[in-house]
Amino acid sequence: MQTHLLPKLLKGGISATGEARVMFSMKPNRKAIVFIHGFNGNAIKTWADFHELLPNSPKSEGRDIYFYGYDGLRSELIASAAIFGNFLNQLFNNITPILKDNLSQPAQRSSSFAYDEILIVAHSLGAVISRRALLDAPKRGFDWGNKTKLVLYAPAHMGARVVALAIETSSAIPILKYFCSLVRFSSPLVEQLQPGSAVLQALKADTLSAIVNSKNKHLVAKKVIIAEYEKIVSNDTFAGDPPPVAIPGVNHIGVCKPTKSFNSPLLHLEDCL
Repeated sequence: MQTHLLPKLLKGGISATGEARVMFSMKPNRKAIVFIHGFNGNAIKTWADFHELLPNSPKSEGRDIYFYGYDGLRSELIASAAIFGNFLNQLFNNITPILKDNLSQPAQRSSSFAYDEILIVAHSLGAVISRRALLDAPKRGFDWGNKTKLVLYAPAHMGARVVALAIETSSAIPILKYFCSLVRFSSPLVEQLQPGSAVLQALKADTLSAIVNSKNKHLVAKKVIIAEYEKIVSNDTFAGDPPPVAIPGVNHIGVCKPTKSFNSPLLHLEDCL
Protein backbone atom coordinates (compact mmCIF):
# COMPACT_ATOMS: atom_id res chain seq x y z
CA MET A 1 0.00 0.00 0.00
CA GLN A 2 1.34 3.42 -0.94
CA THR A 3 2.00 5.58 2.13
CA HIS A 4 3.83 8.55 0.58
CA LEU A 5 3.65 10.64 -2.55
CA LEU A 6 6.59 10.24 -4.94
CA PRO A 7 9.70 12.44 -4.42
CA LYS A 8 9.40 15.86 -5.99
CA LEU A 9 11.49 19.00 -6.18
CA LEU A 10 10.46 21.21 -3.30
CA LYS A 11 8.99 24.52 -4.39
CA GLY A 12 9.08 27.50 -2.08
CA GLY A 13 11.54 25.98 0.38
CA ILE A 14 14.73 27.64 1.55
CA SER A 15 17.68 25.62 0.24
CA ALA A 16 21.19 26.67 -0.64
CA THR A 17 20.98 25.11 -4.08
CA GLY A 18 17.24 24.80 -4.57
CA GLU A 19 17.60 21.03 -4.72
CA ALA A 20 15.53 19.94 -1.74
CA ARG A 21 13.15 17.05 -2.42
CA VAL A 22 10.08 16.03 -0.46
CA MET A 23 7.92 12.93 -0.07
CA PHE A 24 4.68 13.88 1.66
CA SER A 25 2.89 11.31 3.79
CA MET A 26 -0.63 10.50 2.73
CA LYS A 27 -1.65 10.26 6.41
CA PRO A 28 0.48 12.95 8.11
CA ASN A 29 1.11 12.71 11.85
CA ARG A 30 2.81 16.12 12.34
CA LYS A 31 6.27 14.57 12.22
CA ALA A 32 8.99 14.82 9.57
CA ILE A 33 12.39 13.42 8.67
CA VAL A 34 15.02 15.68 7.08
CA PHE A 35 18.05 14.08 5.41
CA ILE A 36 21.14 16.28 4.90
CA HIS A 37 24.13 14.97 2.92
CA GLY A 38 27.84 15.52 3.42
CA PHE A 39 30.86 16.92 1.56
CA ASN A 40 30.13 17.12 -2.18
CA GLY A 41 27.06 14.93 -1.69
CA ASN A 42 23.63 14.89 -3.29
CA ALA A 43 20.18 15.34 -1.79
CA ILE A 44 18.99 11.90 -2.97
CA LYS A 45 21.99 9.93 -4.27
CA THR A 46 23.96 10.17 -1.01
CA TRP A 47 21.26 8.06 0.63
CA ALA A 48 20.97 5.34 -2.06
CA ASP A 49 17.56 3.66 -1.70
CA PHE A 50 16.32 5.37 1.47
CA HIS A 51 13.68 7.18 -0.61
CA GLU A 52 12.33 3.83 -1.83
CA LEU A 53 12.72 1.73 1.33
CA LEU A 54 11.81 4.14 4.12
CA PRO A 55 8.20 4.74 3.01
CA ASN A 56 7.63 0.98 3.38
CA SER A 57 8.57 1.10 7.04
CA PRO A 58 5.50 1.19 9.32
CA LYS A 59 7.38 3.56 11.65
CA SER A 60 7.66 6.20 8.94
CA GLU A 61 4.11 5.96 7.64
CA GLY A 62 2.89 9.33 8.90
CA ARG A 63 6.13 11.27 8.52
CA ASP A 64 6.89 13.68 5.70
CA ILE A 65 10.38 12.98 4.31
CA TYR A 66 12.64 15.76 3.08
CA PHE A 67 16.00 15.42 1.32
CA TYR A 68 17.87 18.70 1.75
CA GLY A 69 20.43 19.74 -0.88
CA TYR A 70 23.19 22.33 -0.57
CA ASP A 71 26.60 23.12 -2.07
CA GLY A 72 28.75 20.66 -0.13
CA LEU A 73 31.94 21.54 -1.98
CA ARG A 74 32.30 25.31 -2.19
CA SER A 75 30.06 26.53 0.62
CA GLU A 76 31.31 27.97 3.91
CA LEU A 77 30.30 25.86 6.90
CA ILE A 78 28.83 28.55 9.16
CA ALA A 79 26.84 30.02 6.28
CA SER A 80 25.54 26.56 5.32
CA ALA A 81 24.43 26.02 8.92
CA ALA A 82 22.60 29.36 8.95
CA ILE A 83 20.79 28.54 5.71
CA PHE A 84 19.88 25.08 6.98
CA GLY A 85 18.59 26.72 10.18
CA ASN A 86 16.37 28.92 8.02
CA PHE A 87 15.03 25.83 6.28
CA LEU A 88 14.19 24.16 9.59
CA ASN A 89 12.57 27.35 10.84
CA GLN A 90 10.40 27.45 7.73
CA LEU A 91 9.31 23.85 8.29
CA PHE A 92 8.41 24.54 11.92
CA ASN A 93 7.00 28.05 11.73
CA ASN A 94 5.92 28.73 8.15
CA ILE A 95 4.98 25.41 6.55
CA THR A 96 1.69 26.60 5.02
CA PRO A 97 3.24 28.17 1.87
CA ILE A 98 5.26 25.00 1.25
CA LEU A 99 2.15 22.86 1.51
CA LYS A 100 0.20 25.12 -0.84
CA ASP A 101 3.01 25.15 -3.41
CA ASN A 102 3.70 21.41 -3.35
CA LEU A 103 0.43 19.57 -2.66
CA SER A 104 -2.50 19.24 -5.03
CA GLN A 105 -5.78 20.72 -3.89
CA PRO A 106 -7.30 17.38 -2.76
CA ALA A 107 -4.20 16.69 -0.63
CA GLN A 108 -4.07 20.10 1.06
CA ARG A 109 -3.92 20.10 4.84
CA SER A 110 -5.57 22.16 7.55
CA SER A 111 -4.25 25.71 7.99
CA SER A 112 -3.36 24.71 11.55
CA PHE A 113 -1.00 21.95 10.41
CA ALA A 114 2.48 22.18 11.96
CA TYR A 115 5.29 19.81 12.83
CA ASP A 116 5.67 18.66 16.42
CA GLU A 117 8.91 16.78 15.70
CA ILE A 118 11.63 16.71 13.03
CA LEU A 119 14.24 13.97 12.98
CA ILE A 120 17.42 15.20 11.29
CA VAL A 121 19.41 12.44 9.58
CA ALA A 122 22.88 13.69 8.68
CA HIS A 123 25.92 12.25 6.94
CA SER A 124 29.52 13.43 7.46
CA LEU A 125 29.73 17.23 6.98
CA GLY A 126 25.93 17.37 7.23
CA ALA A 127 26.23 16.37 10.89
CA VAL A 128 28.46 19.37 11.62
CA ILE A 129 26.12 21.73 9.75
CA SER A 130 23.10 20.32 11.61
CA ARG A 131 24.65 20.62 15.05
CA ARG A 132 25.79 24.19 14.40
CA ALA A 133 22.33 25.09 13.12
CA LEU A 134 20.73 23.69 16.29
CA LEU A 135 23.25 25.41 18.56
CA ASP A 136 22.63 28.77 16.91
CA ALA A 137 18.83 28.43 16.73
CA PRO A 138 18.00 29.97 20.14
CA LYS A 139 20.48 32.80 19.56
CA ARG A 140 18.54 33.61 16.39
CA GLY A 141 15.20 33.61 18.19
CA PHE A 142 14.12 30.18 16.92
CA ASP A 143 12.12 28.28 19.53
CA TRP A 144 11.90 24.78 18.03
CA GLY A 145 15.22 23.21 19.08
CA ASN A 146 13.68 20.79 21.57
CA LYS A 147 11.39 19.47 18.82
CA THR A 148 14.36 18.05 16.89
CA LYS A 149 16.33 14.81 17.12
CA LEU A 150 19.64 13.83 15.54
CA VAL A 151 20.72 10.59 13.87
CA LEU A 152 24.24 10.73 12.47
CA TYR A 153 26.03 8.60 9.90
CA ALA A 154 29.85 8.88 9.87
CA PRO A 155 29.77 12.40 11.38
CA ALA A 156 32.70 14.74 10.74
CA HIS A 157 32.62 16.49 14.14
CA MET A 158 36.12 15.29 15.01
CA GLY A 159 37.61 16.22 11.63
CA ALA A 160 37.94 14.88 8.11
CA ARG A 161 41.17 13.68 6.50
CA VAL A 162 40.24 12.91 2.92
CA VAL A 163 41.29 16.08 1.09
CA ALA A 164 44.51 16.58 3.00
CA LEU A 165 45.39 12.95 2.34
CA ALA A 166 44.59 13.34 -1.37
CA ILE A 167 46.83 16.42 -1.64
CA GLU A 168 49.67 14.68 0.18
CA THR A 169 49.56 11.49 -1.88
CA SER A 170 49.02 13.08 -5.29
CA SER A 171 52.36 14.91 -5.54
CA ALA A 172 53.68 12.36 -8.05
CA ILE A 173 50.60 12.68 -10.26
CA PRO A 174 50.40 16.21 -11.71
CA ILE A 175 46.73 16.00 -12.74
CA LEU A 176 45.62 14.86 -9.29
CA LYS A 177 47.83 17.44 -7.63
CA TYR A 178 46.22 20.17 -9.75
CA PHE A 179 42.71 18.91 -8.95
CA CYS A 180 43.37 18.75 -5.20
CA SER A 181 44.92 22.21 -5.25
CA LEU A 182 41.81 23.49 -7.04
CA VAL A 183 39.56 21.93 -4.40
CA ARG A 184 41.64 23.50 -1.64
CA PHE A 185 41.44 26.88 -3.35
CA SER A 186 37.71 26.77 -3.98
CA SER A 187 36.49 25.11 -0.77
CA PRO A 188 36.81 26.70 2.69
CA LEU A 189 35.63 23.35 4.05
CA VAL A 190 39.10 21.88 3.56
CA GLU A 191 40.43 24.03 6.37
CA GLN A 192 37.25 24.07 8.45
CA LEU A 193 37.10 20.27 8.60
CA GLN A 194 40.74 19.79 9.55
CA PRO A 195 40.98 17.96 12.91
CA GLY A 196 41.34 20.58 15.62
CA SER A 197 40.22 23.48 13.43
CA ALA A 198 38.82 26.58 15.13
CA VAL A 199 35.37 25.80 13.75
CA LEU A 200 35.33 22.27 15.16
CA GLN A 201 36.81 23.33 18.50
CA ALA A 202 34.11 25.99 18.87
CA LEU A 203 31.44 23.44 17.94
CA LYS A 204 32.60 21.08 20.67
CA ALA A 205 32.93 23.81 23.30
CA ASP A 206 29.50 25.25 22.50
CA THR A 207 27.91 21.79 22.58
CA LEU A 208 29.45 20.86 25.93
CA SER A 209 28.34 24.17 27.40
CA ALA A 210 24.79 23.76 26.08
CA ILE A 211 24.27 20.21 27.39
CA VAL A 212 25.69 20.73 30.90
CA ASN A 213 23.39 19.42 33.64
CA SER A 214 21.49 17.37 31.04
CA LYS A 215 20.05 20.44 29.33
CA ASN A 216 19.23 20.64 25.62
CA LYS A 217 18.99 16.90 25.14
CA HIS A 218 18.16 17.42 21.47
CA LEU A 219 21.82 18.38 20.92
CA VAL A 220 22.89 14.86 21.87
CA ALA A 221 22.53 12.41 19.00
CA LYS A 222 19.96 9.66 19.39
CA LYS A 223 22.32 7.34 17.54
CA VAL A 224 25.70 7.58 15.80
CA ILE A 225 26.41 5.03 13.07
CA ILE A 226 29.99 4.54 11.86
CA ALA A 227 31.75 2.46 9.22
CA GLU A 228 34.14 -0.41 9.88
CA TYR A 229 36.45 0.73 7.07
CA GLU A 230 36.43 4.45 7.84
CA LYS A 231 39.28 6.44 6.26
CA ILE A 232 37.65 9.84 5.84
CA VAL A 233 36.53 11.04 9.29
CA SER A 234 37.55 10.26 12.85
CA ASN A 235 35.31 7.75 14.61
CA ASP A 236 36.06 9.24 18.04
CA THR A 237 32.97 10.12 20.09
CA PHE A 238 31.97 13.79 20.05
CA ALA A 239 30.97 15.71 23.19
CA GLY A 240 28.02 13.98 24.89
CA ASP A 241 27.02 11.68 22.05
CA PRO A 242 26.44 7.98 22.81
CA PRO A 243 29.05 5.40 21.85
CA PRO A 244 28.68 4.70 18.13
CA VAL A 245 27.40 1.52 16.54
CA ALA A 246 29.43 0.19 13.62
CA ILE A 247 28.20 -1.35 10.40
CA PRO A 248 30.57 -4.14 9.32
CA GLY A 249 32.02 -4.26 5.83
CA VAL A 250 31.27 -0.67 4.74
CA ASN A 251 33.26 2.53 4.28
CA HIS A 252 32.48 6.21 4.73
CA ILE A 253 30.42 6.38 1.54
CA GLY A 254 28.48 3.14 2.00
CA VAL A 255 27.54 3.54 5.67
CA CYS A 256 24.39 5.52 4.81
CA LYS A 257 23.31 3.68 1.66
CA PRO A 258 20.68 0.97 2.25
CA THR A 259 19.54 -1.27 -0.59
CA LYS A 260 17.06 -4.11 -0.84
CA SER A 261 19.87 -6.54 -0.07
CA PHE A 262 21.64 -4.37 2.54
CA ASN A 263 19.25 -2.87 5.08
CA SER A 264 21.53 -2.11 8.05
CA PRO A 265 21.46 1.70 7.57
CA LEU A 266 17.66 1.57 7.38
CA LEU A 267 17.30 -0.60 10.48
CA HIS A 268 19.43 1.78 12.53
CA LEU A 269 17.24 4.70 11.50
CA GLU A 270 14.05 2.78 12.24
CA ASP A 271 15.29 2.30 15.82
CA CYS A 272 15.04 6.07 16.27
CA LEU A 273 11.56 6.58 14.83
